[in-house]
Amino acid sequence: MPRITTEDLQAPDAATPSTPVVVSFDDVAIEYPKRGRVPAFRAADHIDLKIYQGEVLGLVGESGSGKTTIGRATIGLLPIHSGGLTVAGMDISHANREQLHALHHEVGIVFQDPSSSLNPRMTIGDSIAEPIKLSEKIKGAPLDKRVRALLDSVRLPREYASRYPHELSGGQKQRVGIARALALNPKVLVADEPTSALDVSVQATVLELLKDLQRERGFACLFISHDLAVIDELADRIAVMRHGALVEVGSRDQIMRRPQQAYTKRLLAAVPVPDPDIQRERRDKRLADLAAGVDADETPGDAAAHA
Repeated sequence: MPRITTEDLQAPDAATPSTPVVVSFDDVAIEYPKRGRVPAFRAADHIDLKIYQGEVLGLVGESGSGKTTIGRATIGLLPIHSGGLTVAGMDISHANREQLHALHHEVGIVFQDPSSSLNPRMTIGDSIAEPIKLSEKIKGAPLDKRVRALLDSVRLPREYASRYPHELSGGQKQRVGIARALALNPKVLVADEPTSALDVSVQATVLELLKDLQRERGFACLFISHDLAVIDELADRIAVMRHGALVEVGSRDQIMRRPQQAYTKRLLAAVPVPDPDIQRERRDKRLADLAAGVDADETPGDAAAHA
């Protein structure tokens, strides 16, 4: 398979930011190792991707496309098989434990399920304080001050520091997860489907909070989601993945309004709209295109599966 670079995937009018690169994937392949009788599985291949300082890059694709794999590799939770990966100025292509420990000071992650990401036996204050205590070895009044400031930043009352996770709503718990992820002032934040477990009304407030925090702190953000409406709301640029490969990369307007690849067009066509007549018309056209084999990258098997 020939290597496809980000420049190949972008449309000619896609602007390239002049700000520093914080995350750089250079022809990266990522494999899950062999386990027992289960053979090794290559989850992502030929990944060329950059995330710039102060930018939100939205990573979209269907389930199993490799989005979370990219996110885990970015924060050092999953080693790469080949290629080069630089995060926050550190080459972690073949990182050892000491290098990964240093990396964890520069990256944060917000998980999909806020309930499972918090220890039910720890107070909210202790959960937020934990990464600070482990990394900076501070305690007492200075630590309490940092926790209060983080609660303020995610718009939660300071008295919530003494509460436990089960006393909070889903949206409040996700705010705690964001505060914990930002506790060390990371240069990179990976948000892996952070709103998919929340009600629609709560999603909007959490997205607005993330936008405000990103503007204030200027960190680079990899925002992973299958929801194109969410990505459209938040991202500066969008990368589309399919079967472990990048399909298209470009500005938000380019991908959402002028997609070049057939797969991206199908993803956009699958987004529901309020008008039932328009929705029915879009669905019928999509099925007709699949049946006629309009998409150049569609195999007969794929067309049958979508139909």
